[in-house]
Parts: sequence; structure tokens; C-alpha cells
Amino acid sequence: MKPIEIIGAGLAGLALGNALQANGIPVTLHEAGTLPRHRVCGEFICGRGSDALHSLGLGTSLRDACTHKSTVWYLQGRARLRQTLPKPALGLSRYVLDQRLADSFQETGGQLILKSRKKLNSRPIARVHCQGRKPARSDWVGLKLHCQDLPLEADLELHLGTSGYVGLSKIENNKVNVCALFKQRSGLKAKRTDYLLKYLKNSKLGYVAEKLCAATILPESHCGVAGVEFSRIPSSDSSKLFLGDAYSVIPPFTGNGMSIALEAAELAYPMLYKYATGTQTWQRTVNQINLLQHARFDSRLRAARWLHPWIHSKPGQYALGTLARTQLLPFKLLYSITH
Repeated sequence: MKPIEIIGAGLAGLALGNALQANGIPVTLHEAGTLPRHRVCGEFICGRGSDALHSLGLGTSLRDACTHKSTVWYLQGRARLRQTLPKPALGLSRYVLDQRLADSFQETGGQLILKSRKKLNSRPIARVHCQGRKPARSDWVGLKLHCQDLPLEADLELHLGTSGYVGLSKIENNKVNVCALFKQRSGLKAKRTDYLLKYLKNSKLGYVAEKLCAATILPESHCGVAGVEFSRIPSSDSSKLFLGDAYSVIPPFTGNGMSIALEAAELAYPMLYKYATGTQTWQRTVNQINLLQHARFDSRLRAARWLHPWIHSKPGQYALGTLARTQLLPFKLLYSITH
């Protein structure tokens, strides 16, 4: 078997590494940070992601995940839309899921090297890039924290504010993940543990901040990320192989980011297996996987890029609120084109 090198221990890298290693293909996985760690993430798998994880033989990693069936959208503190999800979603923290996938990868003999910033000037025969989003000039900032014993009106809550929004979703052990995206405010200064609350108050979402403060905020869960470019459509003829957020980042309101990473691993695995067993070249493998990703993901990315301004801009929110109030918002259609 030919060895394969994976850069980045996110969901795509860990899921793919597990599938390859479990089937006799030697994998070395380089991760620049440590595991487990908190990441800015919606932390629910919506769409085809759980099926992809099961098909890769990793379904047990979803044990004790919460099942989400209902969603409610708020505008100016008022519930404007209540819906049942077309397909149940699963809620599980990245801290837990990443650790489970890392453990199973190492148990099958995979080599996981943490705090490793791999020099990419060398040219191995096979390298898969799963190192997350590419740095970009952007005025968006993502913030996340966990709360204990935070009551919700639905399994998934989306609160639309001024130039931003925040999602609340149940995860394991009676915790709630709070993940938000805001336009950066240069004059806003705060301690790391106060940033999310400050942004909420400055985005006319102070009622959400009050709700969080009435619960128990878990201080170790605070994290943030800036410089995020959404829904970039990569070239299909790249000589390199990018999966997950390294391929493209879908706006978080879709709840489809985790699913895309897991689906990408599922798409890539059969082709990488052919390469490792010597039945096709590396470049043919890359080309095939890139074409598969374009066919599976590009329409979702384009739809999400078109919808994103409707979610965070004042005119867009007004239109969404009006359509929802008059029961004309095509929720199931919007779900289908972003999942």
C-alpha cells in the first residue's frame, strides 16, 4: 500500500484518515494545533453528514449526540419562523467529536503528529490538504461559547441582529453551543471571555446576552476566528487536493459546514484507496475527487453565497420576516438548495 499524508486534523482530515488507516493504508496526519480543542463551529450535523460518517465506519463517534428536529428564527427578539427540519440533525461538540476520531485513528495505527507545521515545499507522492479555511481579507468575525442549563424554545434557534446573527443549539450533557457571526467593529474592545456578549449587545441582540448570563457560561469554551471568506468556488483542475474548509467555507447559517467536511471525506476515500493500491495515478485521483466535489458542493456554496446577505442585512432581514409572517417563506426549498 502506498502511504498518504494528510495536513490538518479537522473533521475531513480525521474522518478520511480513519477510513484509510482502517483499510490498511498507512496515514500520517499533521496538525498544527492540539487536540481536543474548542473551535468556532455550529456543532450540529445537518443534511447528509451523519450518513457519510456511518458509511466510513465511524458512526459510533456520534453516540450521545442530541437529535434536533425543530428550529425557530427570531428577528428583533420576536419569533418569525417555526419549522420542523426536513431531516433530523445531530448536535455534538467538536471538542468531543474530534477527540473520538483522533483516538480511533491512533488505535488503528495511524500516526498523528500534533503541533506540526509541515513544510509544504517537499513533494510527497500523495498529500491531502485539510488544514481548514484559507486566510483571507474579511470583515467577519466568528465567536463561540458553551452554556450549561440554557433553556431553548426549539432544538435550533437562530437570532438575526444588526450586521450579524447567532445560533443556539443543543449538544451533549445538557449543554448548548452558542455560535455567532458578526461584521467586525473596530472600536469594540473587551476581554476574550466578554467578546461575544459585547457583540451581541452592539448588534441589538442584548436579550440573547441576558439569556446567556442567566445560565452558566463555560469559560474554557470561548473561542473566535477572523478573516473568513465564504463560498469561494475553487477551480476543478487544481493539481492539489483540498477537502473540507480548505476547499471552501459555507456560511454558518446553513448548518452544513460539518456535513460538507464529512461528505468530502466520503467522496475522497474510494479514489484514494485506488491510488494507494496502485490502480491509478495520483493526478488522476486528484482530478476525480475535485470533479466529485464540484458536482456535490458548488450549487450549495453558490446558493448560500446568494442567501447570506438576506440573513445579515437589514433589508434582507425585513424581507425574510415579512415572508415568514405571511407564511410565504419557502423554508424547505431553501433547506434543499443549501444541503
